[in-house]
Amino acid sequence: MSHRILIVDDQDGIRRRLRSLLERAGFQVCEAVNGKQAVEKSKELRPDLVLLDLSMPVMTGLEALPLIAQLNSTKILVLAVEESDEVKQEALRLGADGYIGKSSPLEFLVAEVRRLLTTALVLAMAFCA
Repeated sequence: MSHRILIVDDQDGIRRRLRSLLERAGFQVCEAVNGKQAVEKSKELRPDLVLLDLSMPVMTGLEALPLIAQLNSTKILVLAVEESDEVKQEALRLGADGYIGKSSPLEFLVAEVRRLLTTALVLAMAFCA
């Protein structure tokens, strides 16, 4: 079974590049262009992981984050330009499971996605045992 990932970013080029990268890595990918759409699609699609930008119109990633986090067991990985400790701590406090900068190497992004999804799978298996 392939994991479903929701990419949330208002920049088309970034979404296309991330989609291509993650599909090549074997994931099913869908997209949203702002936080409001991310919340709606998270309710509808129940992705395994949301890759969430913070700076977007309509509803920011920080506004959407706690709404997505309370929906289900979806993992949330923040992918942001802002790499300050204050913003990172706020994102983690609001429910993010991880935080990486947009300047990080793409290989690191895929590794972090796999780590979060593997952690979720191990925890689910331990819970069911």
